[in-house]
Amino acid sequence: MKKILGMLVVFGLTAAPALAQQVTIDYAHEFDFGAVATFQYVDTPESNSENPIMNDRIVTMIKQKLVDGGLQEVSENPDILVTYHLTTEQQTTYTTTGFGYGGYWGGWGRWGYPYGPGVASTTTTARNYTEGTLIVDAYDAADKKMIWRGTGTVTVKDSPDKQAKQVDKILSKLGKKWQKILAGKGK
Repeated sequence: MKKILGMLVVFGLTAAPALAQQVTIDYAHEFDFGAVATFQYVDTPESNSENPIMNDRIVTMIKQKLVDGGLQEVSENPDILVTYHLTTEQQTTYTTTGFGYGGYWGGWGRWGYPYGPGVASTTTTARNYTEGTLIVDAYDAADKKMIWRGTGTVTVKDSPDKQAKQVDKILSKLGKKWQKILAGKGK
C-alpha cells in the first residue's frame, strides 16, 4: 500500500508543472509609468487568435483590465499602444509507473527452498497537451518603443469558457504586476 501511495505522490509531483500557470513581465525601467493615463488597443491580426470569438473575448478583457486599472481608452493621441499575441505549442509528458515483487529463498542457512522468481511490470503513458502563451505588449505611443511586456503560459483547457477563464486569470496577474510598477515596487 505504501508503494502505491508513493507512486501517486510521484505522479502528482510530475504532473504539477504542466498544470501551473506562469506569469512574467519585463519593462523599460527608465519609462515614467506614472504619467500613463490613456491607451489605444492596436489590432495585429497576423499574430492574434485564429478563433474570432476568442479574439474578441481577449481584446475585451484586455481593455476592461486596463480601464479597471485606471486608464482611459482613447481613439487618438494615447499615451500607450497595447496589443497581444498568442502562441501555442504541442507538448508531450511521459509518466512511467512500475509494480513488482521479488522472489526470495526461504528457510535456514543452506537448506532453504525457493519461493519462485520475482515478477515486475512497468508502463509508460504519454499525455499530449497544448501549452499556450499569451503575450501583452505596451508601446510608448510617441516613440513606438516597447515599454512593457507581460507573458502568461498555461496548459490550454479544451473548453472555450475555461480558456477564457485562463486568459482572465493571466490578465489579472499581469495587472497586479503593472500596479506594483506604478507603486514603484518593481516586478
